[in-house]
Amino acid sequence: MNEMREMKSAMYDMRDMMKKLHRLGRYGGYGGLRTMVLYTLSEQPKNGVEIMDAIEMMSFGHWKPSPGSVYPLLKKAMTEENLIRKREDGRYELTPEGCAEIGYFGVARSPASTSVDGVLSEIDSLLSYLEDLPAERVAPHRERLDEIAARFERLRGRLAHGSEQI
Repeated sequence: MNEMREMKSAMYDMRDMMKKLHRLGRYGGYGGLRTMVLYTLSEQPKNGVEIMDAIEMMSFGHWKPSPGSVYPLLKKAMTEENLIRKREDGRYELTPEGCAEIGYFGVARSPASTSVDGVLSEIDSLLSYLEDLPAERVAPHRERLDEIAARFERLRGRLAHGSEQI
């Protein structure tokens, strides 16, 4: 009896997954890229170059979509699907429909990413990314890294002294 319930549950899970995959497929072959673009825009508005850079960072430098893929996708998402809009500053942002769409795939920003633990986990992951880069790619950013390190030290000092405002 329990086995039957588990089988039915697995069938419903599979059906739900297939519906999502079918929905991905109807976007003219952009499926995964489209989801990644919407996800990056769920973080903050970006222009096309920033979107491509964010996706490259998400893949830890293994893949960067081409302008020939990203810009037609942005145009379609804006003109045909009303998922994004272009702001006066040239950056794209999600519309309410776009927010709902990215939430459908379960990749919208989680509330945990705004918790201290969530933020520290993201910082840890991003530091791992920087540590994996060749030194010559990080070296030009040494001054900025020094500024960030100084901010961390100030924060540690406030914690050590029991300051209430961090």
